[in-house]
Amino acid sequence: MIYHVQSITRRLKFKAMVALTAIVSIIAAVGWFGVNLSNTVFTSVSVTTETHLPLLTKTISATNAMYDLNTSSLNLLRACEAADGSHRNLPEDHVEKDLLTMTKLSDFLGMLGLSEHQRKLKSAIMESRSAFEDLANICDIQTKLQQGFSKQLKEVLEQANVMLGQLELEKASHNSAVNLNKESWVYVEELVLLELITSEIKHIVQRLREHSHSAALVYSGNNVVEQNEISLERLNKYLNAASSNGPSVQIDTELSHDIFTQLYEFSNALSSRNGLHDIWRRTNLFYSGTSITRLAISRTGLALSSVLSGVEEEARARYQVARQSTYDTLEQSKQSLIFITAVPVFVLLGLGILLSLRLIQPIESLTKFVLRLRESEELGQTMPEALLVRKDELGTLAYQFDALVTELNQARKRLLDESEEKIKTQLDRLSIAFETIPEGLCMTDAKGQLLLCNERFKALYELHKDEVQQGTPFRDVLRICNRRGAKLIPNMSDGESRSYLYEKYRIGAEHEKRIISVRTAETIEGGLISVHDDITQRKQQQEQIEHLAYHDTLTHLPNRRLFLDDCQGLIRESDHTPELTVFFMDLDLFKKVNDTLGHPIGDQLLVAVSERLKSNFSAYGQIYRVGGDEFAMLIQGIEDISELQSLAQKIIGAVSSPYVIQKNHILIGVSIGISRAPIDGIDTSQLMKSADLAMYHSKEEGRNQYSFFVPEMSQAIKDKREMEMQLRDALSNGELELAYQPKWGFRSGEVEGFEALLRWPHKTRGPISPADFIPIAEETGLIVEIGEWVLLHACMEAMHWPNDIEVSVNVSPIQFSAKSLLKDVRSALAQSGLPPERLELEITEGALMQDTDANLEILEAIREMGIKIALDDFGTGYSSLGYIRRFSFDRIKIDKSFINDVLTSKDSQAVVQAVCGICANLNIESVAEGIEEQIQLDYLNKEGCSQAQGYLIAKPMKPEIVSEFLERPHRYLTKTS
Repeated sequence: MIYHVQSITRRLKFKAMVALTAIVSIIAAVGWFGVNLSNTVFTSVSVTTETHLPLLTKTISATNAMYDLNTSSLNLLRACEAADGSHRNLPEDHVEKDLLTMTKLSDFLGMLGLSEHQRKLKSAIMESRSAFEDLANICDIQTKLQQGFSKQLKEVLEQANVMLGQLELEKASHNSAVNLNKESWVYVEELVLLELITSEIKHIVQRLREHSHSAALVYSGNNVVEQNEISLERLNKYLNAASSNGPSVQIDTELSHDIFTQLYEFSNALSSRNGLHDIWRRTNLFYSGTSITRLAISRTGLALSSVLSGVEEEARARYQVARQSTYDTLEQSKQSLIFITAVPVFVLLGLGILLSLRLIQPIESLTKFVLRLRESEELGQTMPEALLVRKDELGTLAYQFDALVTELNQARKRLLDESEEKIKTQLDRLSIAFETIPEGLCMTDAKGQLLLCNERFKALYELHKDEVQQGTPFRDVLRICNRRGAKLIPNMSDGESRSYLYEKYRIGAEHEKRIISVRTAETIEGGLISVHDDITQRKQQQEQIEHLAYHDTLTHLPNRRLFLDDCQGLIRESDHTPELTVFFMDLDLFKKVNDTLGHPIGDQLLVAVSERLKSNFSAYGQIYRVGGDEFAMLIQGIEDISELQSLAQKIIGAVSSPYVIQKNHILIGVSIGISRAPIDGIDTSQLMKSADLAMYHSKEEGRNQYSFFVPEMSQAIKDKREMEMQLRDALSNGELELAYQPKWGFRSGEVEGFEALLRWPHKTRGPISPADFIPIAEETGLIVEIGEWVLLHACMEAMHWPNDIEVSVNVSPIQFSAKSLLKDVRSALAQSGLPPERLELEITEGALMQDTDANLEILEAIREMGIKIALDDFGTGYSSLGYIRRFSFDRIKIDKSFINDVLTSKDSQAVVQAVCGICANLNIESVAEGIEEQIQLDYLNKEGCSQAQGYLIAKPMKPEIVSEFLERPHRYLTKTS
């Protein structure tokens, strides 16, 4: 069969290749003919677009350039006429650009062989360029002449004005003389002569003002010059007359001389060489040249116009011929394309008809047979006789396919016989699995009648075999189950769709309840299959897990998670319930119990506190443990503030009562913060935040008390956060500073060291006290970075002091907790080069109260480096003597609170005497802080104190003052005996 199919495939492939070769040959012939046509069309179009069309476009561009040249020549002529130098401001590149456009056309004409047009165009271009250059040179000369004319005119007018002024004075003088001596004809003649001279000068000035531009003189012709010449001759005649008439008509001698001189200069300025009239004559000459140049430009314009008109006519004629030739070529190509397209279409159409008759119809017949075979479940279909009798490949394929179908039909009968036995075996196996499955199974048909159920189903509901026979209505089975103690749990499911829960009590055992999960699904026939699972143990485990998730394992009180859920639920119901109040409680001194007595005692104390709260205050509301030593209480129905205050006071009294745990008497307190909804918040987070702020306010006010939330508490937190951000910026921007306060030795009578004190000079708020920003730095952990900075800068500054002067640096307990103190100390010494014995670290008792053993190990490591350790603020803590016994300090600093009233308070005197005595016995140096009076200094010296520190010695000073302070003598810095 496979061999026959392969043979048919090879023959069909061969015939397909022959047909494909024929089609490709036809397409190739059509393509070759099409390429030839394309080349013909392309050649015709190329000649038109690359030769004739560019000639026409270049001719049009040259014509436009000619018009632009005419415009440029008119602008240049106007500038020449103005003679103000504006012709140099005209864009020269426009003329060159237009001439270049015409030159390109000339070159293109040469390429096309139009030599006569090219010669004429070149000649016209050269004449145009020459005419423009001549006109520009003439404009330059006329501009210079006009500049000389304007300068000369200004001087002439100034001379005329001066003469006119003097003449007016002389006329006024003669008028006065005539008025005094009316019989004197001499003064009258002189006055007439002066009037004639003034009149002639004014006429000349008027004509000059009316023709202030040299071009104005040109346009007016010779009249102005001739009139000026006549006026000058009259002036000379008048002056000659005045000088020749003798004493009887003589003008004032000094004045006459000045007038004669000025008139002579005035006449020269007009008539002499390079005078106004001479400049005018030259201007007139060059204006004539301008006219000649204008005629030359007009002539070249006409020549360009004539040449370009001829070129344009030639270009348009050639373009029309080329375009008509292109149209004719395209028309011939279109007819040829129609022919070569029609031939292969008809050939392929004939081949398609032949293929349909010989191949497609038989294939459709074979396809219909296959579809009938596919749609029928029987393989006994008959192959069409017309296909079987064919002698070609399709006939062979139909014969082989018919044989294959017959063989498949026989194989199918054999497989059906074998499958019946296998199906019986599989059903037996399925029945065993159905009975041994741990869940109860039950199946019904579409009518709700029982089909089958397994033994586990019968056992779960205590059913007998005759009660669950096949065909029994399933409703009857459910009624029997209900009588045997099975009840549906309403509104509960097993977390899946189409599932529900039953509770089943065993017969005779009322307290033995079982929980059965039922899951159902529909069968294909419309029936129902249900799975019944006993989940009693799983349900118990789930309830236990839920209890652990919402309750504290130590005190068995509801935990923080349940508190948040309950609080949110009560807030949602606030429209229908009384006002909600939150008590947030934090135990005071609980950490001390953990640190001193251990965590097991602390756990027992938490249990005792929770028992007291539950036994005494459960009636007021639910109590929760929301943190390590934090408790909360939700109270409803109490709106009276006094009742809430009374309840808070009762809780404080109950929690503060002594506890006895493993023979340890323990005293603690509780700080309570109170918030109310909706006054202090409308959601859980707001109420918790408000109560938390109120609780911290209680701790700040002295602990073991209660506080109601007020909005100012939020502002205090905001202020703290703002100060924290500003403190971070101050540290990163280098705004923090160190001040140094000296420590004076009683025995040496000299300064033995300085304590480095941190200062923050705020840019806008001024100096901020360390008491305000150090707690914030410790609370946020920023003190670690600040401490590292202080250590480094204090050590570097101490390197500028004498070698016997120490520097003391305060260390925060937080630096111990960060586990970086030892690294920071080593880094500061390495970078500064300070010897370890010149560094002293001051710690407080708080550093030893937290993780005492670990902190003592750090102190021992620092001590081994040679660094001194001082215990600061001694006497203000709880267990100072115990720390002195556990660690050998180098110095102990007496807190200034004892020094302030050491002269008036017996208690302070006792503390000071005790500390000095202990230090003397243990070979520890003692340092008194806060000394401000001489009498305090004398008293401490008497008690054997080692060092003194305070304002009496010196206030904290900037680094640059330390060296000066050490060099100068001081009243108190003398050795005390």
